[in-house]
Amino acid sequence: FSNNWKYFYDGIQRANGAIVNIPLKSPSADDKKARYVAEAKFLRAYFYMRLNQLWHGVPVYLKPFSADEATKGRETEDSVWRVVINDLTDCISEPNLPAKYGKGNANYGHITKGAAYALRGKAYLYTKNYPAAAADFAQVEAAGYTLFNGDY
Repeated sequence: FSNNWKYFYDGIQRANGAIVNIPLKSPSADDKKARYVAEAKFLRAYFYMRLNQLWHGVPVYLKPFSADEATKGRETEDSVWRVVINDLTDCISEPNLPAKYGKGNANYGHITKGAAYALRGKAYLYTKNYPAAAADFAQVEAAGYTLFNGDY
């Protein structure tokens, strides 16, 4: 479990760095920078989701921090879910993030609105907000995602 803690907070630290620094320092076009920030928020939400699933409340850092600054107390489980849902809502609201990438697209495999809806739907299940979860899962289907039709 200590490795999970370390790896997830390392991912959070990297996502925080991207969220803060991409708009300030990247020479990319604004639409590309906005898409990358949305992707970083998705990743931060994923890491906090996994931490919350394991520990039911963890310290929350939404900006880059040093080892000496890593002294925050534990947040409640509900407040961590709010962070997860807020980050995923920001991701979904980003107009430069597509619903889905088609095969052959250079960004195929990157984060999409469909993935953000799926992860937010899962967070809503954990918070027992079943109508919101069902609505998000319907958006995953509307984005063009389907279950694998292979022969098991």
